[in-house]
Amino acid sequence: MAWMNMLEREQLTVKLDNKDEVALLEVNDGGISPNYVTIRLNESEIDELIEALQRIKRAIQ
Repeated sequence: MAWMNMLEREQLTVKLDNKDEVALLEVNDGGISPNYVTIRLNESEIDELIEALQRIKRAIQ
């Protein structure tokens, strides 16, 4: 598995898994001993997420 970090923030990391050709979204709760949730998205799911985020962005502008 070859992971490439595409975005790294305090509570959010977005990675590309070159081998499986999926995006990995890793979110943590930011606590002293953080709990993590990792979401794997294929190409069509990435498109759906981008679309949803764009709708949200338009709604809050």
